[in-house]
Amino acid sequence: MIVTLWICFAALVIGMGLVLIRLEIGPTNLDRAVALDVITASAVGIVVVLMALTGRVDLLPLLVVLTSVGFIGSTTIARFSQAESISDRRVLTAEEAARAARPQLADDDAPVHPDVSDDEDDPDAPIGAGFDLEGETR
Repeated sequence: MIVTLWICFAALVIGMGLVLIRLEIGPTNLDRAVALDVITASAVGIVVVLMALTGRVDLLPLLVVLTSVGFIGSTTIARFSQAESISDRRVLTAEEAARAARPQLADDDAPVHPDVSDDEDDPDAPIGAGFDLEGETR
């Protein structure tokens, strides 16, 4: 029984070490959040194994604190993490990626004002095209 507990203790410590590496290199913040959750769970496991090895029950409040910190940390990270839109999750095709990488030039912008024609009789002319600023016809 004691050998099994020591094997569990060693596995938890090794797992915690590997997760520390993942915590360091994790490319996103959510990877780091999952690593912190696993570290908290490993710490709870280590305390449980120590309680079983030594027969101490006075470490139970420590378990309550560790699990509370793990829960509050996870929910806080989940609350403040930014969700991706569906279009951000989608893998772009080569053509879409090239179009997104191309810088937008100034002449690519849409015109701010339509062309103003000087012809008052043109039915397609914008409203007020034949008037100047003082309200007189041209």
